[in-house]
Amino acid sequence: MLHGSVDDLPAERADAGRRRVEARAALELGLRLGDLLLLPGMAALAHVVCYGTAAPNQSQRIVFGAVILSAIVCFSIAPVYRNWRLRGLLADLWLLLLAWSGSFALFSLYAVLVGLADAVPSRWLVGWYIGGLASMVGLRVLLRVQLHRLRSRGLDHERILLVGLRAPALRLHRLLRGKPEMGKEVIGYFTSKGDIATRRGGDAPQRLGALDDVPRYLDAHRGEFDQVWVSLPLGDTAPIRDMLKQIERFPVPIRLIPDTTGLGALNPGVHQVGDVPMIGVRQGLVDHNFRLFKRIEDILVAGVAVILLAPLFVVLAIGVKLSSPGPILFRQRRHGLGGKEFWMLKFRSMRVHEEGTGQITQATRGDPRVTRFGALLRRSSLDELPQFFNVLGGSMSVVGPRPHAIQHNNHYERVIERYMHRHYVKPGITGWAQVHGLRGETPELRSMKKRVQYDIDYIRRWSPTLDVRIIALTALKVLGQKSAY
Repeated sequence: MLHGSVDDLPAERADAGRRRVEARAALELGLRLGDLLLLPGMAALAHVVCYGTAAPNQSQRIVFGAVILSAIVCFSIAPVYRNWRLRGLLADLWLLLLAWSGSFALFSLYAVLVGLADAVPSRWLVGWYIGGLASMVGLRVLLRVQLHRLRSRGLDHERILLVGLRAPALRLHRLLRGKPEMGKEVIGYFTSKGDIATRRGGDAPQRLGALDDVPRYLDAHRGEFDQVWVSLPLGDTAPIRDMLKQIERFPVPIRLIPDTTGLGALNPGVHQVGDVPMIGVRQGLVDHNFRLFKRIEDILVAGVAVILLAPLFVVLAIGVKLSSPGPILFRQRRHGLGGKEFWMLKFRSMRVHEEGTGQITQATRGDPRVTRFGALLRRSSLDELPQFFNVLGGSMSVVGPRPHAIQHNNHYERVIERYMHRHYVKPGITGWAQVHGLRGETPELRSMKKRVQYDIDYIRRWSPTLDVRIIALTALKVLGQKSAY
C-alpha cells in the first residue's frame, strides 16, 4: 500500500499556500520597514557628513519631522506599496521618485507658509534627498532579486486553470506568458461555447478538455493548481451557475473574468458599494488613485518648467507683441475632463481676425492669418508653452489627449466611434498621438480616427513611465516637426 500519496495532497497544498502567503507578507513588510528605517538613517548620515557629530538644533529637528510627515502623506497617496510586485522595475522606481520628490515639495510649501524657509539647511536636505532616494532604490532592487529567487523555488508562483477562453482570458494568458515576473502561469483551459481558441490555436494555452471534464480534472490533479478562472458569456448565467455547482466541493479560489468586449469598454474595473458588487465598464485611468498621483506629477513637471522657462516666456511675449497688434495670449474654449469646458492658453500666432458664428477654421500651410513669428512658434510648438499654466491650474495635464476646439468635437463625436472617450482623462500639452506624428492639421477623417485610437490606447496603457517616454519623445520628435502651420 502506498502511504502519503493522496491523503497528504491537501496538507501539502495548504503548506505550499501558507508558505506563499508568508513569503509575500515578508516582502511587503520588508519594503515598508526598510523605507521606514532608511529615511531616518539617511537623514542622520547626511547630517554627520554636513555637520559632523554635532547634535541637530531645534530648526533641524523641525525640518526632520516635517519631511518625514510629508513622506508619510505622499507615500500613502501614491501607489508606492500597492501592487508593486506586478509593476516593472522602471515603473516602480518612477513612482518612488515622484513620491519622494513630492514629499520635499510638500515640505517646501509648509516651510514657506510657516516662515521656516530661511532656517532650512539646504545642503543637508539635498544630501538627505539623494541618499534617501539611492537607498530606497537599492532596497527595491534587492527585494526584486529575492522575489525572483522565491519564484524560482515555487514560493510565489501561482498556477491557473481557465474554464472557457473568451477574448479577455486570452489577453490575460498573453500578458502572463510575456511577464513571468508576475508569478502567474496558465496551465491550460477547458473549452466552452464562444471560445476564440479555434481561430487562434497557436496563441492559446493547452487544451485540457471540455466543460464536462472540469470536475474530473480537479479531482485528479489536486494540489497542482492554485486558482480557477472562469471565462464564460455574461449574457447567459446558467452555464456559469452550473459550472460553479459542479466544482463547489473543491476549496480552490475561483475568479470570474467578465467579457466586456462588445460594450465599448474603457479600463473596466470591479467596484463595491456596501455589499453590492459592480463592474465599471468605462472609466478613466485604471486606478482612480493614479489621478491624484498624476496630479502630483503634473505640478512638479509644470512648476519646474515655468521656473526654468520664465526668461523664454518673456522673450516670446515680446516677440508676439511686436509681430502684430493684439493680445499676447490666445484663449479658446476647449473640452476637458468629463467634457467640461475651460479656457486653453497659447501664445497668439495669428493676426486678430473674426470667425463666423460657431466656426473654427484650422490653420493650413501658407495660411495668411499666421504671422512670421507665429509660424516659428507653431513649427517649434513654443506657442503651447502657456498651457503649463493650465496644468498648474488643474484644467490640463502635461501628457494626455490634445484638446480640440469645441466645434470640432461636436462634429467628430458624430462621425468617429468612441471619440469622446478621450475626455475620460485631462487633456495634455503633448500626447501619445503627437509623438507618433499626428499633430497639426487633420484634413482627412482617417487622420483624426488614428489620433483618437492613440488617445484611447494611452488611457488604457497609462503609467508614469509612459508619461516620461512621451515627454522625452516630444523633445526629440515633435519640436522639430513641420506638420503644424
